[in-house]
Amino acid sequence: MPSNTENVKLGVCSVTFDGVDLGYTQGGVEVTVETQTKKVMVDQFGNSEINEYILSRSCKAKVPLAETTLENLVRIMPGAVLFSNGGTKASGTVTLSTAVPVDGDKVTVNGVDFTFKTAPLNANHVAIGATFAISAQNMKNAINASINALVSRITVTGAAAILTVTADDAGTAGNAITLAATFATGANVTVSGAVLAGGTAVTKKGVSVPNGAGISLLSLARKLVLHPIANDPTDPSEDFVIPLAMTAGAMSFSFKLDQERLFPVEFSAYPDSATKRLFYVGDETATA
Repeated sequence: MPSNTENVKLGVCSVTFDGVDLGYTQGGVEVTVETQTKKVMVDQFGNSEINEYILSRSCKAKVPLAETTLENLVRIMPGAVLFSNGGTKASGTVTLSTAVPVDGDKVTVNGVDFTFKTAPLNANHVAIGATFAISAQNMKNAINASINALVSRITVTGAAAILTVTADDAGTAGNAITLAATFATGANVTVSGAVLAGGTAVTKKGVSVPNGAGISLLSLARKLVLHPIANDPTDPSEDFVIPLAMTAGAMSFSFKLDQERLFPVEFSAYPDSATKRLFYVGDETATA
């Protein structure tokens, strides 16, 4: 392939962990991949190396989080528990009629379209099932699996004809999350309203952090996605993804006039026990 100056790229990335955008960073995100090898030598070749074997490979992502919220603290501190008093989560519903959706029917959640297709081509396409119940399940899975920051703090539950869309965090902010349905033909999909409703303010909240002795980080490991912000949110072509990543937890608080408080997080990658995969770059579906 000929050289192309467009392949030389700059820019920062968004950081999504377990489907949640962790927000702004400060100082840049750094990925380190290290490989340990064993050089093979025999007497007959003197000090010349005749072969080399890989013994191990490790991957780490250093993410200096600038948004030191209580919610982020819980996500990056194993064993931490968020306590809150008062407040309810905003919610709404998506209802599928007994008719199976048709190609082009779509549900729009917080501005992100999820479109029913007979032949899905990307993550925002939803496979039309043999029944409306299967189609609803496919819609639920697509929204919950999305790494788009606009829907990463939203969870869909329910089965059969009615799906419930709920903001993950209690508070009035969830009442601004939009919900809409568009039909190619007929009213196959309807929503409860233009926005979610019922979210009320939390009166107080706090995080309790244990010493963490004995906590298995592998059991808490989730998908970490580093997505170049220059790319469209639906374009995974240059994503750096660690399927099983976790951090031991860290923070660096300096209560100073001219210095920000940070969560300097270092995520470690753990290999999948079945596939041995440590990380991948680009579109995961290309190797599915």
